[in-house]
Amino acid sequence: MKRLRRDTGRFKRRALNSLLLAIEMFNRPHDAGRTEAVLILLQHAFEMFLKAATYEERGVISDSKTSIAFGFDKCLGIARSDLRILSEEQAQTLSIIDGLRDCAAHNLLELTEQALYIHTQTAVTLFDQILKQVFSECLADHMPTRVLPISTSPPKDMLAFLDSEFLQIQELLSPGKRRGSQARGRLHHLVIMESNLSGEGRQPTEQEVDHLMRRVKRGDTWQAIFPNIAAVRLDTQCHGPTVSIRFTRQPEAAPVRIVREGMPDFEEATLVREVNLLDRYSMNLHALVQNLNLTQPKMTQPKTLAMIHHLSLQADPDCYKEFRMGKSSVYKRYSLEALQRLNEALKSVDIEDVWQQYSHRGYLVGRPRKQRGNKR
Repeated sequence: MKRLRRDTGRFKRRALNSLLLAIEMFNRPHDAGRTEAVLILLQHAFEMFLKAATYEERGVISDSKTSIAFGFDKCLGIARSDLRILSEEQAQTLSIIDGLRDCAAHNLLELTEQALYIHTQTAVTLFDQILKQVFSECLADHMPTRVLPISTSPPKDMLAFLDSEFLQIQELLSPGKRRGSQARGRLHHLVIMESNLSGEGRQPTEQEVDHLMRRVKRGDTWQAIFPNIAAVRLDTQCHGPTVSIRFTRQPEAAPVRIVREGMPDFEEATLVREVNLLDRYSMNLHALVQNLNLTQPKMTQPKTLAMIHHLSLQADPDCYKEFRMGKSSVYKRYSLEALQRLNEALKSVDIEDVWQQYSHRGYLVGRPRKQRGNKR
């Protein structure tokens, strides 16, 4: 077995401790604080694990300028794009756990027993997978085989589970019930899943939840409200005492994609959803460079702009959009697609060659400031 760095083992041990505590909290015989404790411990377990993998590879888990340890999002970005130890589905699963943890810690989150079981068992399955991949160890090496999340009614089918969840939300919002706050907590769960499966990965606003509650009351189906969740199924495998659950896309599900007005198949779209374009094009150049530095720490704004022109991202409506406010203000914004395209390109393109090609252009280096002097 490969000899690990000293602190790598310490981070890994903290990760395993938190995972064991999360399972213990899930299996406790009463519900006081149970949901919050399980989610907080699961998120902490994965953050410590990602730090163990990062430290083993790089020898550091903090920003050299601030000495502040990496947070969960940065660890996830490094593991996904740099270390390549997580697939897209696995990264989405961790983002969902992180989003649920944030909501449980800072807002009101309501999870049914089946929902909490799905996320806990999915987390245990994923932890075992990446532990084998990164450190060539099995989770069973660190705990008795009998230690698993145990539920009296584990769900087997994603569609049946979501039908049940949505029916309960509809009942909470039915006339005369006056249980809207509980319905709001249930909707937080589904909105966080939908947001992370679509790649946005953010907490819902109260206005968004209010809008969804109105849609539920008027009879919209959950498939129409949450199209990305509708394409997910549970991949459940049972072998004796071991239960494995993970989120996968249904093989027969059509891919969810954006169809713009004017495209040939626009009229055949099965779902029309209005979105806030500022949410889609969420980054200015400064924010784009900050996110790019998670995996490309030496990128500057001028070099990033050189790569943008090299890849013609400003000509691609999936990556770039200008917003005009008033007569003279123009805000240039970039999407998550632009960030992903830059990350992929920098794996094979020499940024110094690109910089030499574009650095002489005035729109990259900027115009020199006029020297101020005293009038004579």
